[in-house]
Amino acid sequence: MKKIKTIIVIFIISLSFVFGACKVFASSIIGNPLQTDGYLSVGTSDTNAKVNVYSTGEQMRLGYDSDNYNSFTTDSFGNFTIAPSSGGIWKVFNDPISPYYVAGYSGNAIIGDNKWGSAILSGGHANDGAFGPNTINNNVLSVIVGGEGNKIDWSGPSASGSANFIGGGAGNIIEKNPFYSVIVGGLNNKVTSSTNDGPFADFIGGGEDNIIDSHTGSHNFIGGGKSNRIYGAGYAAIVGGLSNTAWTYSFVGGGSGNTAGGTSASYAIVGGGQNNSATADYSMVLGGLSNTASGQYSFASGRRAKAIHDGAFIWADSNDFDFSSTIANETAIRATGGISFVTAIDGSGSATKTFSVDTSGNFTIPGGLALQTTDAKPTCDVTNRGLKWYTQSGAGVKDALEICAKDAGDTYAWRTIY
Repeated sequence: MKKIKTIIVIFIISLSFVFGACKVFASSIIGNPLQTDGYLSVGTSDTNAKVNVYSTGEQMRLGYDSDNYNSFTTDSFGNFTIAPSSGGIWKVFNDPISPYYVAGYSGNAIIGDNKWGSAILSGGHANDGAFGPNTINNNVLSVIVGGEGNKIDWSGPSASGSANFIGGGAGNIIEKNPFYSVIVGGLNNKVTSSTNDGPFADFIGGGEDNIIDSHTGSHNFIGGGKSNRIYGAGYAAIVGGLSNTAWTYSFVGGGSGNTAGGTSASYAIVGGGQNNSATADYSMVLGGLSNTASGQYSFASGRRAKAIHDGAFIWADSNDFDFSSTIANETAIRATGGISFVTAIDGSGSATKTFSVDTSGNFTIPGGLALQTTDAKPTCDVTNRGLKWYTQSGAGVKDALEICAKDAGDTYAWRTIY
């Protein structure tokens, strides 16, 4: 035994020659295997730690053999480097087939029975802060890059979630048995499912307090903004804005307080603006303020335009009054500044032929007005009062231009103008 101890002491002293002018300090108690109840210092007389290795170059090498090893180095700024040789990679083993990895500040954790292939790369915070550590629970192949208080969680019918990603930010959550879903960053954003069906391939870019509460088909998108919501059976999108809501297969471009779709309405669009709603199947509000398209296949835009019948097209000007449809498949335009239709322009783009209606209701027509009526003339009555009718006659018979009018005896009849 004394012979073995002597050999070990000689080996330790020989390290001083390997490290140049290094010194070795150890306690007097040396056993087999090598043991000490004091300090081991190489290249220094410091006893700040149980093992002290100082060098301006590579401090330590841990290897499988001379060609496959990791080099450990600390520079003059205190930066620590681990450099694998031979194209090696970082791995933290738990499952030998697909390891999981945890780094960052204290409290970050990957928990649960299913966690292989998952990683927390950085960030986190002690639990005494507003958000706390980053956590992955029962999710395989999932990643949190950084930030604090971010969570990829699980509670659902399958054994685990899979392949979800949070880039950073704070308080972001992907939960309820999720698959292939992403939150890039931002604050307090959430991908969830109130039915526990499991979010599937949902995406939130950033912003604050945005929520996708999806189920069935999923594949929803929120680009950013604040307090936007997506509900329903999937495939909805909100680009951004504030407090917008989209349902199944529906779209909101931006603005604030807009709603596209509903619990039983799909394929609706609101382009932008404020407090607009397209709440029937295939309805649309292009933009503006306080417009409603509540009929199927309806369209409303401007200010307070109300397309409340199926197929109605309603356009309202800036006056602060409701302008509503009155019948299905109606087109109605409120334009108190007049309406113009340009049918020809010159070489500079200026209008040369314009049909217009002014604010007094007068028509201006640069040219003739042609009535080419070949249908049977209707009965002249109170309904057709004021109607002009042009009759195209055959060869040898004069054409006729008539007007439906009432005489002093309240009798309606066609009167010949020509």
